[in-house]
Amino acid sequence: MMKKIIRIVFVISSLACSVWVSADNQVSFETESPIYVVGDIHGAYTEIHATLRQLKLIDEQDKWIGGSAHFVSLGDLMDRGPATRKVIDLFMRLQVEAIAAGGRFHIVAGNHEVMNLIGDLRYVSDEEIDEFAADETDEIRQAAYQKYLKVNRHTDNEKTKAEFDQQYRKGFFAQQLAYQPTSHYGKWLMELPYVIKINEQIFAHGGLSKNVNGKSLEELNEELKETLSDYLKSWLSLNKGQRLAFYPPYKQRDHFVKPLKNSRGKKAYTKSKKKLLLSKNSPTWYRGNAICHPYFESDNLKRTLKQWDATRLWVGHTTSQQRKPLDRLDGQLIILDTGMLKPYYKGEPWAAKIDENNEVTFINGLTGETASSITAPNREWANPYDMSDSQVEEFLTTAKMTHKKGTKEGITKPFKVTLEKEGKVIKGIFKYKDSYPDIEKGGWNKGKDKADRYQYEVAAYKLDRMLGIGLVPVTVERTIEGRKGALQLWVDGLISDLVMNEEKIYYNGYCNPHDQVNLMDSFDYLIMNTDRNQSNIMYQRDDWQIVFIDHSKSFGTSVKRPKILKRAKIILTDKFKSALEELTYEQLQTLKPWLHTKQIRMLWKRRNKMLKGKF
Repeated sequence: MMKKIIRIVFVISSLACSVWVSADNQVSFETESPIYVVGDIHGAYTEIHATLRQLKLIDEQDKWIGGSAHFVSLGDLMDRGPATRKVIDLFMRLQVEAIAAGGRFHIVAGNHEVMNLIGDLRYVSDEEIDEFAADETDEIRQAAYQKYLKVNRHTDNEKTKAEFDQQYRKGFFAQQLAYQPTSHYGKWLMELPYVIKINEQIFAHGGLSKNVNGKSLEELNEELKETLSDYLKSWLSLNKGQRLAFYPPYKQRDHFVKPLKNSRGKKAYTKSKKKLLLSKNSPTWYRGNAICHPYFESDNLKRTLKQWDATRLWVGHTTSQQRKPLDRLDGQLIILDTGMLKPYYKGEPWAAKIDENNEVTFINGLTGETASSITAPNREWANPYDMSDSQVEEFLTTAKMTHKKGTKEGITKPFKVTLEKEGKVIKGIFKYKDSYPDIEKGGWNKGKDKADRYQYEVAAYKLDRMLGIGLVPVTVERTIEGRKGALQLWVDGLISDLVMNEEKIYYNGYCNPHDQVNLMDSFDYLIMNTDRNQSNIMYQRDDWQIVFIDHSKSFGTSVKRPKILKRAKIILTDKFKSALEELTYEQLQTLKPWLHTKQIRMLWKRRNKMLKGKF
C-alpha cells in the first residue's frame, strides 16, 4: 500500500514541477563572465524573484536571460518562510535554462536542506506544509493515520483523530514524501554540491573548518554526499515501517536507537552520526570563519584556501547584525546572509556581482542600490545597547551608581555595581586594590614586579585596543565612594575552565579552544601576566568565545615567560604578528598614567622578542 502511495505522490509532484538536470558532479569552474551571488533565502520567493529581475538574470516571463553568467545561491532555500516550494521549482528550471544558454545556476546545500532531508523539521513553517496540501490525497492521509494508530497503539476515536490532525497539518505527509531521497525534490536536494569553486572564489553555506583540510573539492563533496546517503539508509533500515516511532524528531532518534541490539544497521547509523556532515564543523554548519577571532581564524582560512588555489570564501548562514554584506579576515571572507526573509530576520535581499576584473559590487535586490561591504569587527562584542567602546567608557565614567553588591571572587573582594543613565542600565565590576601606590613614580626595584594593582586592568584594556584584539571588556578608571579603582564592564554568562572541568561541561563552540588559549597566552606573555589560572580562563556560554579578564598582576619587567606559560607552545599567528609590527613605542607612552617607564620599556622589549620568535 505504501509503495502505491509513494508512486502517486511522485507522479503528482513530477507533474507540478519543472524538469531539472541531474548533477554532473563538477565542482570547479572557470569563467570570464560575471558571477552573481545571493545568501540565505528561507522561502522568501518574492524577494529572490525581485532580486533575479533586478540583476537582469530573468525576464518578465521568469526565463533565464543571464547568458553565460554564473549565479550562486549559498543555500538555505528552505524553512521559516512561506514559499520554499516555489523557490525550488524556479531554481530547478533556471538550472536547465542557464546551462542551455552557456551559463550556470549553482546552488550549494545549506544546513536547512540537510535538516529537511534527515527529518529535522524544527523550522518548517505552516506555509511550507500548505504548499503540499493539494498533493495530499485522502488516501495518503488515511494511510498515515492508520500507521499512526498502529505505531502509537492508539484507539481510533474522535479525540485521537483530532490530535492527529492538529499534530500533522494537511500537506505534512505529502511534503515528507516529496523530500524523500528518491523523490523529485529529494533527489535534486541530494545531488546538490556542498562546496564549489569558480575562478579563485570558493562558495559554501556555513564555512570551512580545519576538518576539510587535506581533501580535494571533489573528495570533500563526495564524502559529504556519501555521509548523507549512509545516514538516511541506516535510519530508514532501522525504522522500516516506522516500527520504532511515527515520524520521530531527528533530535530524539538516538533515544529509539540506543536500546536496539548491535547490528549492521545500528553501527552504520552511529558511524554516520559522527561524520563531518552532521557535525558543527561541516561546511553547512561551521560559523568559525564568520565569528572566531581573526588573529587565528584568518591564518586557518588562508591555509584552507591555499590548498585549493583560492583567495576568497563566500558564505551565508550567519546573519550579519547590520543586515548588510560583510567582509572579514582581510577580505578573505564575504558574509552574505543579510536576512532576506524580512518577517523573521528584518533584513533585505542583497546580491553580489563579481565582474571579469574580480571587482565586487553589492546590489540591493529590491531597490537596485549599490554599496560596498562593511568590514566586520574582530569580535562581534556584545556591548550593551549596541554601544561603541567609547560610548561604554563614557557611561562607565559618568553614570550614577544605583546598586552595589560584594562578590566572592578573588582575594581582593571587588564588588559589582549597577549604573544608570538616560534610561540605560549597565553592570560593572569595580576593583580597587593597589598594593604598591604610586609605582609609576620614582625608581624601580624587583619587589615592584609582584605588585597587584587595579591600574593594570586599565592598561591591559588600553593595550588590547591598541592591538585591535578587543577581548578585554571595556575598562575605565573611576572613583566610587572615595576609592579610586578600575571599573570594568560586567560580562554575563561566563564560565571558567575550572568549572567546566569540575562539572564535566564540554566545550561546544565553533572556535578552536586551543587557538583561543594560544591567543590569550600570546597577550599574557606580552603583558607578563602572572595570575592566569583555570578560574580566570573564561568563555561566554552563548558562543564559547574567550574573554580576557584579570590582569591586575601583570606588567612585570622580566622577559622570561611567567611560570604558567613555561610549557605552553605559543604560536605567534600572522595577524598577531602584524599587530605587533604596527604597534609603536610612541603609542605605549600613552600608558604612562598607569605604568612605570621601565614597565613600558620592558613591554617593548617583549614585543621585540616575540617578533624575533625568541620568547
